[in-house]
Amino acid sequence: MNCNAFEKLNSHTIQSLKCGKVTKQDMPRTFIKRLGKEYSFAHCHRFPWGGVSEETSPSDPDDDNSPPILRMEFMPISLLLLFPDSAQLEDLFMWMYNNHPRFDPEFECDEGNKHWSVISFYSKPDECDSLRAWVGDTFIPSIWPELLKESCKIVEEKIMASIAHSPSGSFNDLFVERARSQLCGDPAELSFVLNK
Repeated sequence: MNCNAFEKLNSHTIQSLKCGKVTKQDMPRTFIKRLGKEYSFAHCHRFPWGGVSEETSPSDPDDDNSPPILRMEFMPISLLLLFPDSAQLEDLFMWMYNNHPRFDPEFECDEGNKHWSVISFYSKPDECDSLRAWVGDTFIPSIWPELLKESCKIVEEKIMASIAHSPSGSFNDLFVERARSQLCGDPAELSFVLNK
């Protein structure tokens, strides 16, 4: 199914969300309709929490006949509604996956190519099926739910702390990126590490 329902979320809507002028309950239709034209041509698998885009391209951009590579990117719309800063979420998701007990070095994660993805994986040339199988059989059923749950917990805690210290009652301060991985903490405190 194509993600042609996604259109680019404009800066006014993001600012309204960050300042508390628009609530999460007001956002879903607007957000989903305006999430990104960039996804309209990508093949996308939809889930209750968002979507996974899937794109195949030549491994050598200058040679259309080179072996294909597959890139799969995760867009957790439910979390982006809460915290619409995909750059910080990319750092958080990559850090969590790299510290997950089921991390697989054969499938290293990367930043997404799209504005609203938070983690992506790409295959080696001519190994599209192995990436697709790993994402479908391992990552989505057993790793992704833990990453999503943990990221929501971390983001909610950071938002509450920011609001508590803000004279205006907003969490705008969180969107000022002072350092890479500022949402990340001690890997030993991740619940999927503690419950291992």
